[in-house]
Amino acid sequence: MKKLLQVSLTIGIAFAIPLALSISSDAEIKAQANLAQSQPQNSQAKKFVFDFNNSYDYAACLDVILLAYEKRNAELKKVYKNDCATNVLNTFGNNLSKDVALQLVKSADLHATKGLGAPLYPTLGLRRRIAIDLGYVYVIDKSNPDILKYINSESK
Repeated sequence: MKKLLQVSLTIGIAFAIPLALSISSDAEIKAQANLAQSQPQNSQAKKFVFDFNNSYDYAACLDVILLAYEKRNAELKKVYKNDCATNVLNTFGNNLSKDVALQLVKSADLHATKGLGAPLYPTLGLRRRIAIDLGYVYVIDKSNPDILKYINSESK
């Protein structure tokens, strides 16, 4: 009985080692693919030009950016897509890295606050999602405890 148990353990260990190596190499390949994909996206994000001019279109565009970052493809298919949102999806696809999504949100904020006649800000709900997902805080929320609690809890 003892010998059978020892053989089982030896076989189990022999199988576990190749499986662990397979899992780690698969993760490494996926990480390299994501890095390769995000480098061209980072370059495109810096050059991307936003064309919204009202708060409704701004919100629709931000929603698409967040959904693409969160990889929520089912919702992306159903959500309203204005020209800005369509341009984001056509340029970057539906798989945004955190760096690219953050760069797009910052660029959209710059367009909304400096590029238009009167500054625009997204709704509190969108600003909260952006703070939670991307760690970005809008100027109007720099002293808003409802937003800052998400940023502060993340840094702890």
